[in-house]
Amino acid sequence: MVNWATAEGFFKCPVPKERMAVPELGDVWIHGLTSGEKDEYENNVISIKSKSRQVKLTNARAVLMQQTIHNQHGARLFGEKDIGRLCQVPAKIADPILDVARRLSGMATGEIDELVKNSDSPESADEKSGSGSESPNPKAGP
Repeated sequence: MVNWATAEGFFKCPVPKERMAVPELGDVWIHGLTSGEKDEYENNVISIKSKSRQVKLTNARAVLMQQTIHNQHGARLFGEKDIGRLCQVPAKIADPILDVARRLSGMATGEIDELVKNSDSPESADEKSGSGSESPNPKAGP
């Protein structure tokens, strides 16, 4: 017998979350993004103008941390005003948090790299032609 989904079932889906121990800092909750939050995040990272698509990597990691790190009460630990300071978090600490955030949000590994490769930004044009740096500069942006 087939078990058919209902609209109410979709609306009751819990957002995935996971408690994570960050040895240098303590425990935090990492929440996956809702569909709307993921759209908002991608809109901050991708700029579409006319027929071209450009990827803006400026603060992309900090924005994802700001949106997904929560305290023990379920509230976001950081506000938008903290994004600049989150850019200063050492990558050694940020990367494991971002890996969990991406997994819980249904982001494929290398999704940002794929967006850069397929964008029309000057950074990706250099990569396609084989000139320029090996990896895009995450501090560069429009």
